[in-house]
Amino acid sequence: MPNEVRPLRWPDDRAALVDHFCRAHGPSDGELIGAWYGTFPGFDPDGSFVIDGDDGEIAAHATIIPRQLRIGASLLPAGELTLSADPDLPAQHGLLHALCEAAHARLTERGAALGLLIGFPDLGEKWQYEYAVGLYLTSFESEIATEAMLKAGRWDPAHSYERRTAERLRARGQPVTVRRYHAGDLADVAALYEAASARGHYLIARDEALWEWQLDYLARIGRNEPDDFLVAEVDGTVVAYARLITQGPVNWFRESDAASFCVIEAAGDHADGVEALMAAIAHTALTFGEERIGLYIHPQSALMQHALARGGTLRAFTGAGLVRLHDLDEALAQLYPTLEQRRLDSAFATRAFRLQISTESDQSEVVLGEGDAELVELEVPATVLVRLITGWYGADHLDTGYHERHQPLLRVLFPAGDPKIALADLL
Repeated sequence: MPNEVRPLRWPDDRAALVDHFCRAHGPSDGELIGAWYGTFPGFDPDGSFVIDGDDGEIAAHATIIPRQLRIGASLLPAGELTLSADPDLPAQHGLLHALCEAAHARLTERGAALGLLIGFPDLGEKWQYEYAVGLYLTSFESEIATEAMLKAGRWDPAHSYERRTAERLRARGQPVTVRRYHAGDLADVAALYEAASARGHYLIARDEALWEWQLDYLARIGRNEPDDFLVAEVDGTVVAYARLITQGPVNWFRESDAASFCVIEAAGDHADGVEALMAAIAHTALTFGEERIGLYIHPQSALMQHALARGGTLRAFTGAGLVRLHDLDEALAQLYPTLEQRRLDSAFATRAFRLQISTESDQSEVVLGEGDAELVELEVPATVLVRLITGWYGADHLDTGYHERHQPLLRVLFPAGDPKIALADLL
């Protein structure tokens, strides 16, 4: 029957699905989505749903992308929900609502702790999705002039500002080799990414299969040339890396005037390695005749700090992704290692607590430490709790829902951060 949710028939529905994507997103983006669809690790047709139109074509679609979200030392199972509908359908909102119901039921079956949604803020609000993670996309992007970045790696010891800046950044002039990434670097690069992810620079965790799939997919669509992935090596060890998009803007909010040469990801804190990477990136931009370089990297990352020292411009704000608390018990159980580590690293290391969290519809608890545990109650809406979990909010944002004497502990357990999703995970 038309307008009823049904499971995707894969691969039988592939051609009809690509036609739908072309209608919903335009021919160019539709073909890109068609190249991506069904190939990502963990793809399960049982997590995809469609609604047929009156003429038998696919009118609306939803699929769940399996995700692991890293919060400190914890990995929380999640599902990213992607939605699309023919733009001229008068009942578009109702169709998407029906697809959300089916997808959320599947997330429950799979034991997901969190749901993730990019776009559709009005629809997401009805399903208790809330802005809780940043995106490296906005109407203004961080950038640096190519000419300014060409100076990376050179510090004039006779110039007091340059000398002091080099000392502040811990640049020591150590020899560094910058070269193309190759497959044997994956373990080192993944470790650098994981370290940055644990700090909140990149929310989505990547295992080896996801790394390999992502690089292969970007190569297939022409966005991962051999010189677009660079590593910095010191004494045979990879100490930093950067990923680039060198041909065309990636910011769909301002495609007409956004930088067409961009750093879309970087990790690694070795100061000389970062400086050498910057110099190599700038020389590559110069060969393309690019006067500026877009920087889609975390404000607190080493590469951004070095870029700012060279005259880079930092964006004033970022876009935002929506997160939903799907299973409180699962979320709190998986968050335990991070909460416990935060307690151990604080003045509360010798004390034990029974943290009891209540939302509008659920309650769960976790015991931190050993011995007689003091009860700590926190009562907040699910939309607020999910922001505490990701670090979008800190406990200082809370006005009510807890006893005042527990505020110092809650500040420790739920510090404010700046969590973001890597641009490479959105392309």
